[in-house]
Amino acid sequence: MKNPRLRHVITVHVSACALLATPAHASGWPVFDGALLAAVNVLNASVVALNTSVSNLLYNIGMAINQNGQKVASTIEASAKAQRDFDTVQQTNRRLEDARQRYSVPTNICAESASGGATQVIDHSSGTRSGMRPGGGAPIGNRSIAQAINSPVPAQGIDAARAAKIHSQFCDVDDFNAYGGAQACPAIATNMPGADKRFDSLQSGAGPNGKKPDLTFSPEQTDAARMYVQNSIRRSIGGQLRKVEADTAAGTQYVGLMNQYNAVISAAAEPQEQRIADSQPNPVTRDLIKEALLSPSANAYYAMMASARAKASGTMSAREFEQFEVGRRYANTVYQADLQAMGGDNLMRELIRVTTLGNWLTLSLKNEVQKGNMLQGMTLSTLARQEFEPLLTQKYGAIPGRPAQ
Repeated sequence: MKNPRLRHVITVHVSACALLATPAHASGWPVFDGALLAAVNVLNASVVALNTSVSNLLYNIGMAINQNGQKVASTIEASAKAQRDFDTVQQTNRRLEDARQRYSVPTNICAESASGGATQVIDHSSGTRSGMRPGGGAPIGNRSIAQAINSPVPAQGIDAARAAKIHSQFCDVDDFNAYGGAQACPAIATNMPGADKRFDSLQSGAGPNGKKPDLTFSPEQTDAARMYVQNSIRRSIGGQLRKVEADTAAGTQYVGLMNQYNAVISAAAEPQEQRIADSQPNPVTRDLIKEALLSPSANAYYAMMASARAKASGTMSAREFEQFEVGRRYANTVYQADLQAMGGDNLMRELIRVTTLGNWLTLSLKNEVQKGNMLQGMTLSTLARQEFEPLLTQKYGAIPGRPAQ
């Protein structure tokens, strides 16, 4: 048996039993009583010791269990606290990021003032167009062109001769090959060949062949463009009358017909004159550009696309300003970095800005379509007159009592 104490108790117990089984007459009473008491005492002591040992063992086991439970509870509590601290930090970071996205000012916000001034830019350009009409007051540096535009309309022959004389300043290769050396083409113009007869003078500004388009015209380019309008739209169909001639009956009718003709010509010339006005340096853009350039992405695009004249004067034409507004968002790689840095409300605001810019351009397109419809209506009226005027005149003369027209 492995437990010595337990073996000792069993041995004592067996000895006590043997003593109890011994006959009384085998020994004297005192011996029997002493041995029995001794065995009982030993047995009791052993049982007490066993109970104490078991109790200590159970106590130690309980203490171990309690200590292990406390360790587990402490571990669970520490883990829960760490999770709570982590959640608190995460929530704080989320709130900080949300606040940054909602209330931080993006770097390109300064460029938005340019969009806010678009109406003033267009209004100034529209006012400039009235000065492009004959006698409108817009300055013309070229004296011969100024005389052709602002003087009373001469007869067709005189007007044609004057146009030929002015064209000598803009002779191109085709002209020189045809009649080079004549007064109408003494030499090929190197700066603005063909400027008074080429549509490019309105679209991209007069200049050498193959030049980069200019959206903001110089005074010389403006003069050439206005002469193109004179040759293409406002050429003479008859001279103006003198005062004495205008007071006659025929002169009065002539003046009335000329007014009717000029009403149509005014509409025909308006798109070209507006194009020239939109190409003039616009002083309204000065402060708008200055503030827009505080934005790094807008500044980078301005340095890339702005015309030399715009950089020198600090102003743009309405055409160049509009291209700047559209291009700095579309044709600008630095702006893409701005988009990458945006999120939340700032990104939503930028999407709204882009959408409203598209709406603005759509409105401009609608206005141009309406203008085209009005011009088409005038064309239709001219065709109707050409068809029905002879028929009506014939029928009118066939009415009894009506004089022949």
